Amino acid sequence: MTETKKTAKPADAFETLTAMSPDAFKGGYEKFAEGVSTMADFQKDTYEAFVASAGAFAKGFEKLASEQSNFVKTAFEGAAANAQAVASAKSPQEAFDLNSEFARSSVENNLGQVNKAADLWIETTKETVEPLTVRYGELVEKIQAFRP
Repeated sequence: MTETKKTAKPADAFETLTAMSPDAFKGGYEKFAEGVSTMADFQKDTYEAFVASAGAFAKGFEKLASEQSNFVKTAFEGAAANAQAVASAKSPQEAFDLNSEFARSSVENNLGQVNKAADLWIETTKETVEPLTVRYGELVEKIQAFRP
C-alpha cells in the first residue's frame, strides 16, 4: 500500500494567509518579538553564569596552587633541616632515629595535605558548578512554561 502525500493547494494557502487579520498578525509578531527578547536575555544571563563559573574555577585553582606551593616549600625546608640534623648526629642510632621520625612526620604531613587538597577541589567544584546549576534550573522552568 502506498501513502499519498497531502499537499496544500495554492488557493488554501492564500486563503489561510488572507484570513489572518492585521490584529492577529500584530499579536503573533509581538509574541515572537517577546520570545526573541526573552531568549536574548536568557543567553546574556547564561554567558554571565559561565563567566562566574570560570572565575570560581580560577580562584579555586589559584588557592590550591598557593597551598601546594607553601606545602612543598615547608616540606623542602623540613627535609633540609633533617639532613642537617642527621649529618651532625653523634651516632648511627641517633641518625636512624632522626630519619625514622622524619619519615613518620612526612607521611602524616603528606596525608594531611592530600586531604586538604581534596577538600579544596571539592569546594572549587561546588563553587564552579553552582552558577551553571542555577541556569539549568531556569532553563527547565522556561521549557516547562512553553509546554501546552
